[in-house]
Amino acid sequence: MRLRFVAFALIVVGLFAASAGAADQAAPLPPDPENTLYLDLTYGRVVIRLRPDLAPNHVERIKHLVRGGLYDGLAFHRVIDHFMAQTGDPSGNSTGNTGRTLKAEFTRTPHGRGTVSMARGSNKNSADSEWFIVFDDSARAQLDGQYTVWGQVTSGMEFVDMIKKGDTRKDGHVADPDRVVSLQLASDADSTVKAPPGEVLKTSAGATAARNFSGTEFRCVALERGLGVTPHATLARLWTHGFLAGRFKAQNALTIGDTAEGDLDAALSETCAMYPGALLFAAANQKLAAAPRPLPIKTVAFATDAYTCKDYTAARGGANKEQADVADLWAFAFVQGYKSLAQPDVQITFDGRTKILAAIAPACTKNPTMSFLELTGILAAKVKIK
Repeated sequence: MRLRFVAFALIVVGLFAASAGAADQAAPLPPDPENTLYLDLTYGRVVIRLRPDLAPNHVERIKHLVRGGLYDGLAFHRVIDHFMAQTGDPSGNSTGNTGRTLKAEFTRTPHGRGTVSMARGSNKNSADSEWFIVFDDSARAQLDGQYTVWGQVTSGMEFVDMIKKGDTRKDGHVADPDRVVSLQLASDADSTVKAPPGEVLKTSAGATAARNFSGTEFRCVALERGLGVTPHATLARLWTHGFLAGRFKAQNALTIGDTAEGDLDAALSETCAMYPGALLFAAANQKLAAAPRPLPIKTVAFATDAYTCKDYTAARGGANKEQADVADLWAFAFVQGYKSLAQPDVQITFDGRTKILAAIAPACTKNPTMSFLELTGILAAKVKIK
């Protein structure tokens, strides 16, 4: 795995005193819950203002990962006093990543105290999921113009200062590190209104989430807290249905009938309650797929017995692109489930997803009367994963 790092020049302890930077003197900002993060640490809550004006693509990606609960429980695995605290590696040791990199969005924004910026490898376009919070203004010389700034701590910097520091002789890596207790968008954490699961998908935000959703980036902890609030929790249910349908199809044991949708939802909720830190892929692959079970005809997005290639083609052509995006996610999950039987340790990359889904549209155009379920099963059997 490629190492994600933040450059560091040795700083003599005591040479630089902690300065009163932007985080301690931030002027009051208009409330913007959709662009505010609550980072809960053992020591207290840190509030981060997102900066889509500086790095729109990075902010969109961070929001997506936050709503999937990816950061909850992750270690601050690399912390250097007077420099920065780094987290966001799913493996916890700076050797893991999600496999989806971002193009740099460098600006002239200084890396002052409380700045939140993206970690990366030697390639400027290698940022993935790791990020860091700057301790002191003195870090600017190593960071300015080299890393993408996407946020600013507006309160709680005193709690960031308390994060356990690492050994500079070991590049700041921390033994028994502090962890993210939770990371949520304020708009989600403070929400008092819950919509029916299907309704949250009928929006542009739902379609965007469907195009980016991955069972390997969603943690169980985000399921219950997100239902009726974010499209991600609803998409987790849909993805699970598709994954299990593919898995059981590969076993010649797929039964889709009048089973209540709630039965599968309840099983997923129970599994996630037992393993809140588990990724959705692991929960489905290791627990829910252990033995074939009947699956409901209806999903939160469409009825598998009635949805045809003609319906998909019409939706993809503009009648309901959001529905087509959601159907694509279900189909990709189906392929993942189908292949997980023979190759349980192999995960299809996001680039692979794009190639697989590109084959659906022309196949459906040629076979308009075929059910979407049947076509997806044929496609899954033909896919080869290297």
